[in-house]
Amino acid sequence: MARMPHTFFYGGYMNPDVLRASGTRPIDCETGYVEGLRLKVGPLANLEESKDSRAYGLLAKLSHEDLNKLYGSDPAALQGTVYLPEAVLVHTKNGQTVPAMTYICPTLSGGIADAEYVAKLVVAAEKIELPADYISQLHEITGRLK
Repeated sequence: MARMPHTFFYGGYMNPDVLRASGTRPIDCETGYVEGLRLKVGPLANLEESKDSRAYGLLAKLSHEDLNKLYGSDPAALQGTVYLPEAVLVHTKNGQTVPAMTYICPTLSGGIADAEYVAKLVVAAEKIELPADYISQLHEITGRLK
């Protein structure tokens, strides 16, 4: 059986339906957060260091083959950006701390987020039942883009 590492998703891929539609097979999906990082949106989702922040998202197991489909095979699918794996500790709803990897783009510059893209993040956050205040922050981003 192929190894299936825990991976933390915080952008469009935090929606399990989007992961499946991308041809992957996520298992053991649950919500969680990472301390010391915050979500930055523009033009795509990314994480950046921020001492007193939390980034929320989806913790799931995927095969290395599936992760390569998402991050390694077609940079055009990610608007030409390259996301690299980084180790994180994910705190789950049930109080566990799980070592995982997440993908961060070290060269993603500012740029303006697309309102439609941020709306998809809101849908994903609501689907996986992230905290209401985090969803409100996403709504605020959407409001600034209109």
